[in-house]
Amino acid sequence: MYTEQFTQETGIAAPVPPQTLTATGNVNSGAVDMSQFKRAFFIFELGVFGGTSPTDSCVLQVQESPDNATWTNNATVPTATVSTASKQATVEIRADQLGSGKRYVRLQCQHTIGGTSPTIPTAVVALGVDAIHKPGSAQNDASVISQTTAP
Repeated sequence: MYTEQFTQETGIAAPVPPQTLTATGNVNSGAVDMSQFKRAFFIFELGVFGGTSPTDSCVLQVQESPDNATWTNNATVPTATVSTASKQATVEIRADQLGSGKRYVRLQCQHTIGGTSPTIPTAVVALGVDAIHKPGSAQNDASVISQTTAP
């Protein structure tokens, strides 16, 4: 029998809310405070592409920061590239994989978009996992309005 709920272990950081991109550019998830969690887990999604001959080559890069303001690429976790519509990818990092003095992590999604009038639906969910202080949901971003669990 399970005695701990997922919300006790996990916090939800600011997402990249579902949106439709029409041009090349970067989108960044909210930060996970790794002083509060042992791991961060990012779920990246692409939807159905629209337009004429639409393309998207999206490079997923974990970035780290000492202050949640100045960001650099993490050297430990390799990048991933997603370029197929209606696909998902995940990226995970442990707190011990951060550079010296770094505390926060986020996922940067570098979209290179092509085609005529392309529409590229995308979203990212950022999770802090293995909360150091329970419940992890106490670290949720203000955008989280409800979490329902079975008793």
